[in-house]
Amino acid sequence: MRSDERVTDLEVVGARALREWITGRCEEYSQVILVERGAAAADIDDVAGRDDVVLLPMAGEPYNGRARAVRYSGALDEIGDELFFGERSVELQDYVSAAFVQILGPTAVCLVDLPGWYAFLADAEIARETGVFPSALIDPRVILGDRTALAKPHERAAPSALRVRSDGRVSVGLRGEVIGSVDDLRALLSVPLPRIAALGGIAPRDELTADLTSRGWIGRYLDATDLIKMLQLGNGGAKMAGFGWELVEDGRADAEPLMSDPFLLETSDGFLLADTGTLRRQLLSPVTATVVAILQTSSAPEVAAERITRLLGTTASDASRLCIDAVGALDVHFGRRADSSIPTSGTRG
Repeated sequence: MRSDERVTDLEVVGARALREWITGRCEEYSQVILVERGAAAADIDDVAGRDDVVLLPMAGEPYNGRARAVRYSGALDEIGDELFFGERSVELQDYVSAAFVQILGPTAVCLVDLPGWYAFLADAEIARETGVFPSALIDPRVILGDRTALAKPHERAAPSALRVRSDGRVSVGLRGEVIGSVDDLRALLSVPLPRIAALGGIAPRDELTADLTSRGWIGRYLDATDLIKMLQLGNGGAKMAGFGWELVEDGRADAEPLMSDPFLLETSDGFLLADTGTLRRQLLSPVTATVVAILQTSSAPEVAAERITRLLGTTASDASRLCIDAVGALDVHFGRRADSSIPTSGTRG
């Protein structure tokens, strides 16, 4: 491989690893550790493994560990900072400002204080009620920081996105809690933390967790912003079930779709079932769309079957068969009870 090809490959690795570090959603790498300029890298040599990536400042200390090391320039600490891998870059913006600044390229949007936190929650509630999403979050150039902490605040796991600061402190996430010193890094990596720790710099963990627990649909809201990007819909490009629109309004729904279930939409081409996890899209007939809408908002087979029988005029046995067919062919599921604030299964981060 020529040297210029190797540099390009490392830039791609760095960009992918940085994305996982920003969101807290590790898919390709087990851990991503960002070392600030002036921080000692020697303590990381024996900690990071072959499945990890270490992001190191240009012209910093040598790294002799097993992890893949990628050098960067710039910084990603203060609002307005830019970090570069060669010519690839990402800028850091806070949530409130992102609604007013012109997005020119890849941008990491983070929650830095209580005004931003409350604005995020308010925007999510507006989207749920009206189907109008904040423009920054549906811009394909924007990455939402610490997304996994927002979607899974209760989940405990060993930290996978770490920052080694210039003074030797170690923090989690983009701007999260300080959890110890680089001297104790091996021990820190073995202690599971609630995901919400990545947002702990905003307010105490229990306050943030309570706000998210009372809005158990936040994870699905974040997936909905991904769906809008994936389908290039923009605001008003389609009606999305659960966000200002329901296909079936019979007053008998007793559940909400599971966080990981596909989304039901009404587009100019008809009814569409789309999944941000598998990227699968499928056009549905009006009858099938109705069955899906009922199934996802029913807590049990008997609830769904009764609703289908009433609405479509089918027999109870035919209604049950329609449910079974939808689950098997479309990978949709019965919902979780609407009064259950914590998602219990199938949540993507």
